[in-house]
Amino acid sequence: MSTKVIQKNNLSIRHILYGNAVFSGLSGIIFTLASRQISAFLGLDAQWVILDLGLMMIGYAALLYFTAARTSISRGFVLFTVIADSVWVAASILLLLTGWVPFSVAGKWTVGITAMIVDIFATLQFIEWRKM
Repeated sequence: MSTKVIQKNNLSIRHILYGNAVFSGLSGIIFTLASRQISAFLGLDAQWVILDLGLMMIGYAALLYFTAARTSISRGFVLFTVIADSVWVAASILLLLTGWVPFSVAGKWTVGITAMIVDIFATLQFIEWRKM
């Protein structure tokens, strides 16, 4: 019985990691291909920052995807994803609350909504990590 539970939990974390990989990968591709437009939309004069973020998101997505495709997923890796996603959320909140970055109104909404989506992935990953 416990083997089935582990397989079921492993299946759940696998789906969550794949979802996170798709979201991160698509976001990264959009950031990379449209860095100038996204920078302007966010109210920033730093196209290179958006480009670099896009490339990092593509790398993170690849790591998530290829790890999720493995036969077994380590508890340590899942904890890494929880921490990485939580750092993204915390940094987003910090940037929104401090005003260090002069986001446009639309940029603030976009950063906030994106942080909420990333937080959902972090929370789901944390729940599954606890079950592992």
